[in-house]
Amino acid sequence: MFYRETWAEIDLDALQKNIRLCEAWTKKAVFAVIKANGYGHGDEFIARKALSSGAKMLMVSSMDEALSLRNKKINGDILILGYIHPKDVRLALKHGIRLTVTSLEWLKEIVKHPVDGLIVHVKYDTGMNRLGVKLQDEVREILTICDRHGIQTEGIFTHFASSDEEDNVLTSKQYEKFNELLDSLDREFKWIHCANSDAALHFQENRCNSTRLGLAIYGYSTFNIGLKPVMRLYSKIVHVKQVEAGETVSYGATYSPLKTEWIATIPIGYADGWSRRHQGDVAYIGDEACEYVGRVCMDQTMIRLQTYHPVDTIVELLGDHADVVKMAKHMETIPYEILTQVSDRIPKVYYENGKKIGEVHSRMK
Repeated sequence: MFYRETWAEIDLDALQKNIRLCEAWTKKAVFAVIKANGYGHGDEFIARKALSSGAKMLMVSSMDEALSLRNKKINGDILILGYIHPKDVRLALKHGIRLTVTSLEWLKEIVKHPVDGLIVHVKYDTGMNRLGVKLQDEVREILTICDRHGIQTEGIFTHFASSDEEDNVLTSKQYEKFNELLDSLDREFKWIHCANSDAALHFQENRCNSTRLGLAIYGYSTFNIGLKPVMRLYSKIVHVKQVEAGETVSYGATYSPLKTEWIATIPIGYADGWSRRHQGDVAYIGDEACEYVGRVCMDQTMIRLQTYHPVDTIVELLGDHADVVKMAKHMETIPYEILTQVSDRIPKVYYENGKKIGEVHSRMK
């Protein structure tokens, strides 16, 4: 049960369809990226459905995200893509969590702790210049140290910086550099991966046997292969009034109607992840576009109605009409930011086979 007239609906069947579609398209194993609370969709239900749909591994950004899954009895393979403090390697061993070797210096620190049985993936930096090992000689030294200390190097990977660009110029250069490393190593790995969602769907490569899919499994890609959005976001009108010409709406008096208008209030704001940059964009009541007018507040937002609608009318904020890609263009951002900023103040209702199977409201636990 939740007590605020704003909620997200998560279609787990769409998630399954997207995973299987991507797997068939790439002919590679799917690693499901569910960091940032499943890109705002909620980690637990997304993780379970991803695994039951064929994902071979779950990927998160940090130790707390991995432990969140383990605390919810998610038993599948988990890889942390980001940095963890060397002292926390004990938690990785205790909970069977795979780690990313982000640098030679980091590895030298973690082997000061008990590490026998630890499973790792080595990250090779081919041009992103964020995390990862830049030198081939350092990769070889890493493999030697891992072997010496009983660390299993299960995988090796890189990360593309511009995989959403159709010309693939930088992606091709990065892939060539990754290939050169693999050619130089007398080593086999269970998992080799370089492609994120966009690269998996349009960049041709034959060296890897797995893909890291984030945005694509949630229904979005720069390259259309029939993916289906997983999340819909709704609110309800909680107040409606006529505002006369010359009056103003919300903080800063940034909006003033030129004629009498119906202005409705809906209970969502920037504390819910609904940015002030939504001002000037539109929500929908059925097919009717309703512009966000005045500044988005912390907990409430105002929309302009084309015709009168009463309290309790459902408003679509994200869905069949309110498309996140168009929304991102209006806000001069990317769909990732909009989805991942959906706050835990917003309850999430999960559906499978057209039926509600669960509900998560973190504030009510």
